[in-house]
Amino acid sequence: MTAPARPTPTRVFLPLAQSPLLDHRHDDDVDLAVLLATAADPEPATVRALLSITAVRAADRIARALDERTDLPLTSLALLVAHRPDAKQAIGALRGRLFPEGTSPGACHRFARTIATLVHQPALVDDAYLDSERFRASAAAADPVVLGQLLAPILDGGTPAGPAQTGLLALLDARAGRVPTASIDLAGATALDRASHRQVRAALLARREQTIRGLADHTGGLTLAAELWYSALTAAADTSVQASQALALAENAADILAAGEDQSCAWPAVRRRWQHVAAAARAAEVQPGGWGQAWQAAEFTDEGARWDDTQRGLVAGYDLLADHVRSTWGSADTPPTPEACWAADLTGRALLHLVADHLTGHQTHSPLPHYNDQLLIAFVHGLAKTRHDHIPADLHLHGLIAAIKAARSKATLLTRPVPADLGIVVPMRAETHHLTPEDSDNALTVKVAQLGWLLQACPDAHADLLLVDESTDGASARAARAIDVDHPQIRVSVAQRPDDTSAKGGIVLWGLTELAGAGRTILAYTDLDLTYPLDQLGLHVAALDQPGVGAVIGSRRRPDSHGYYPPTGPTPTTWLYQRAVRDLLHLDATDPQAGFKAFPATALRTALPLTADHSLAFDTDLLAAIARCGHTVAEVGVAALHQYVEGHRSTPHDYDTMLNGVHRQALRHGLDPDTRRTPTWDRIRQAGSLAAAAAEPTTTTMLTAPTSR
Repeated sequence: MTAPARPTPTRVFLPLAQSPLLDHRHDDDVDLAVLLATAADPEPATVRALLSITAVRAADRIARALDERTDLPLTSLALLVAHRPDAKQAIGALRGRLFPEGTSPGACHRFARTIATLVHQPALVDDAYLDSERFRASAAAADPVVLGQLLAPILDGGTPAGPAQTGLLALLDARAGRVPTASIDLAGATALDRASHRQVRAALLARREQTIRGLADHTGGLTLAAELWYSALTAAADTSVQASQALALAENAADILAAGEDQSCAWPAVRRRWQHVAAAARAAEVQPGGWGQAWQAAEFTDEGARWDDTQRGLVAGYDLLADHVRSTWGSADTPPTPEACWAADLTGRALLHLVADHLTGHQTHSPLPHYNDQLLIAFVHGLAKTRHDHIPADLHLHGLIAAIKAARSKATLLTRPVPADLGIVVPMRAETHHLTPEDSDNALTVKVAQLGWLLQACPDAHADLLLVDESTDGASARAARAIDVDHPQIRVSVAQRPDDTSAKGGIVLWGLTELAGAGRTILAYTDLDLTYPLDQLGLHVAALDQPGVGAVIGSRRRPDSHGYYPPTGPTPTTWLYQRAVRDLLHLDATDPQAGFKAFPATALRTALPLTADHSLAFDTDLLAAIARCGHTVAEVGVAALHQYVEGHRSTPHDYDTMLNGVHRQALRHGLDPDTRRTPTWDRIRQAGSLAAAAAEPTTTTMLTAPTSR
């Protein structure tokens, strides 16, 4: 028969505040503590724990027991002396370790107590004694090795502050001039340098807001560039000397900016960021007016509550753009399109960019770090619903959402550690109506203005804009060359490559090859019309900066996109085409045919030789080649300057011909119909066309469990 197991005794751990050693009512526990003080291993942790007992009777007995021991190591001696300056034997032992000869003129008990207190109870050090001649004599006579061992807690990686810093400085001053310099002097100087660095760095951090606001007085309230400069300045202050230099730069920054002078600085990253601050100041000089009044008016909601500052900028932008539409187009029989209002029109474009600039950071407040674009767009729509505004064609919503996208785009370029080096291809065929100012919108001038605004805050960023005409008459190329555009950061080139066998794809691929060969690191292409604003290209750059991304689509169909499709979304035919592309090429993209894409040059160099389609379906061929080379295809939502009109049809395309081209692309990129299912493609083939397949009724079979009988 097996005896029942004995229960395991339960241990109860009381909080320190309830410990019996903290009062005098438990003599047995006090006796145990004294026994520990008498016989336990005298390591510093044990001595520190015993000295933490504060009940007077217990503490006195423990201190006497420790004082009577002759085996306390140096650190434990210092602990005991610092907490119990009346421990005579311990003080004598510590004095003997500091002054081994015992006959030095400065060998005194008070110095021993002071050194112990300096390490473990620095607030109790007597400053008058530190200034005395006797202290200086003792410091000069003390054993430097023992001093170093005693001061190790504040010398070995520590950062002395307050009384500890004052005492260490007095000790090193007293020892100054001794030859050779002992290790304690070197370690002490290093510790003091760390302390000085910490103090100056703390002052630098504390001055951040004041300096940024001072710079904002000269940048129209824009603060993102100033914030990034200050962050770079703080990061460069690795030593106390550097921190002092950085603090001096911070103190004089506003005056230097106001005078238009260059900041003398040895740190390349800080100099680069200062160029951005100076660029923001120059841009502020030519900004249109109105923001200040809109910002002031947007302080309170209609109910009298105060707007959060991150939302206040959106409200101010809403009011500013809405007022512009009312005053300019409110009485027009036919309102303009969004691209005419916010791109082609100089005043509208300038106001959009004014709002976008302030959304990047106005007096350090920006909605961008706090909300994603889908939430910001929802806020804009909610604001319009609350206001019950009747604005022609909702133009103010198109403008404000495009400003949000432009703001995030510009913030990306500003925050990048390296400047953007862009190459952009714009294909042309019979596009003179987009290039003649008196006839239409002068798209080239607008695109340079949008791109120039994006780059102006980063003087070290550059772009090549390459327009390629594939028509045989060369009319578009001649019209583009006749336009005088000049921007210090943008080089505009016009090429003519007649090609009757190409339908956009050939010249886009040729242009990308040319720009990659010219050394541009980020390549993009877009259409000549004004649907896709080039000031949103920074959204693509942000996605390309993510590891492994080889292509970025500016999608019109994401939840954070705006402007292109009706509220119900794309047509069934469009959705079916997208699903067929996914089946055939394994491209999980919402908008593979979007005419606003970007690529890193490294990915293009391997993908372009695998791309052969020169038709309108070339996009998917290039994306499939990118994916085939091991890269990721990403998407970003864009705000297209496009007004959807019910029943309106854009340029007709033969999507069935394009889809047949996609099927040929898939076979070339490795599709094996015998091993991989393509149900959407099969459905379209069986129906005879995309339109016929989209018109087919879809049936849903409900499966129900059989009823039991």
